[in-house]
Amino acid sequence: MVGKRRHPIERGFQLTIERFAYPDYARPDPFYAHNYEIADDSCPEGMATQRDGTTRRNYLRVAGVALATAVAGCNSISEPSKQSVLAPYRNRFETVVDLGRTDADSTGVEPVDSVVTRAMHDDTLLYFPPGTYRLSNLDLSGYSNCGLVGNRATLQVPPSEQGNWMYGESVRNLLFDGFTFDYTAPTAAPVVAFSVAGRKNVLRNLQFKGSREAYPRSALELEVPERSASLLVDSLDMRGGSRNGNAIFTHTGDGSLQFVDCRIEHWAEGLYASPHSGPLVVRGGIYANNGIDQIRIGGGTSGARVKDATVRVNNPRNPKAKPNMRGIWLEEGTNAVIEDCTVEITDLSGTYSSGGVVVEKQFGSATIRNTTIQTNQSVPAINIRTPTTEYDPETMPSMNRLPSNTHVTCKNVSMYGTAPEGTAVLLAGRDGCRFEQISVQHHFGTRDGITIKDGRGTKIHDARLRVRGTPIVAPGLTPMTRNIKTDGIGSLSQLGESVYDAI
Repeated sequence: MVGKRRHPIERGFQLTIERFAYPDYARPDPFYAHNYEIADDSCPEGMATQRDGTTRRNYLRVAGVALATAVAGCNSISEPSKQSVLAPYRNRFETVVDLGRTDADSTGVEPVDSVVTRAMHDDTLLYFPPGTYRLSNLDLSGYSNCGLVGNRATLQVPPSEQGNWMYGESVRNLLFDGFTFDYTAPTAAPVVAFSVAGRKNVLRNLQFKGSREAYPRSALELEVPERSASLLVDSLDMRGGSRNGNAIFTHTGDGSLQFVDCRIEHWAEGLYASPHSGPLVVRGGIYANNGIDQIRIGGGTSGARVKDATVRVNNPRNPKAKPNMRGIWLEEGTNAVIEDCTVEITDLSGTYSSGGVVVEKQFGSATIRNTTIQTNQSVPAINIRTPTTEYDPETMPSMNRLPSNTHVTCKNVSMYGTAPEGTAVLLAGRDGCRFEQISVQHHFGTRDGITIKDGRGTKIHDARLRVRGTPIVAPGLTPMTRNIKTDGIGSLSQLGESVYDAI
């Protein structure tokens, strides 16, 4: 049950996970992230309502008029209408309940728990007009095709609430869209926790307002247990932060999980998604100044994807909480792809970092491509660690065995900055890694380009390594090189003779 499961960081779910085979339409492609995109929950037909008197035919007529009016007045700023807010979901629910036509208090003085509980049923959408709604507790467990949509609506947390606040176990086709969660009260630290089933589960346009201070709880806790299920988390604003809690924690599960255009800043830990074993996608968004990591991925053998994300460490506010400020952390799993991302580590005041992109010892194969990494601090842009030889289910919940393949490929990756020392790439204990179309630009201090420790068969092709230190450091090894340009900067004294000749 919700609230009884324990893991190293949070209280969450105690669930039994059943495993199913992928249906053909959901089978993951190991290289293309778009195959993981979750179907949109919008449905372009009419919507019937029983509580506010709107029929499907009338709804379509009213929505059409509203759309025409919006287009005609596109040069002016107008508040969203009820029709425009509900339009994306007009054919999904049998019943729509407008809380503005009930006795629900929209001033934030009286709780609305009883009104919401009476109104919520399967195939029901609750519409919250503009206002503030005090909500003590909401349990959506077992509901099917239920939704809450807010129009500039704020859900206010009781000042003393510190446990599961909004939650649902085995909730199907959940929709939660358009709310601000207000926990600005000093002792308010609510947990929003959902374990979803079915294929159309969406959390969208949610703002977590306020700092959670030192309470050691996740703001958002998610589980997608079955392969037949999917969850889209879209446009979350989580910039309030916390000195002792992670923004998002995911339990292990085989379903599809996608994070799109989220903004997570100043938490003790950012997106903690490594336990999730099913297809995992992080697309777009800004992840900045969170302890331990900005993005932490797993994905089991399904392969996680991080695409178009911006990752920054430029203003660490909580140096005593969890001071290792990693960028993207491939913590467990295999077959991951990091592409089209921007990683910037420019200020580590009071903290340190393992690197911009860190491939952990428990991680298998990975591809990093079309990505830019700025390091103004003396930490690796890419840190590829020696693979472990011992399987530990406690630290690898998304895996049932060690990865069989551990090579890492970096292609079209640009690394630059004012870091004065260290090395741009640190490779240890992995055979068969490949670096192609790599650019390293470090013109200060003694910083090296690519450092290889115990990595046999490393290939470095079409690389430009402009560093004040040594372009390639490979003691006792002979990496295979082709078309390496150093432009006269740096020393080749530590290269083997065959490598020197190749350059």
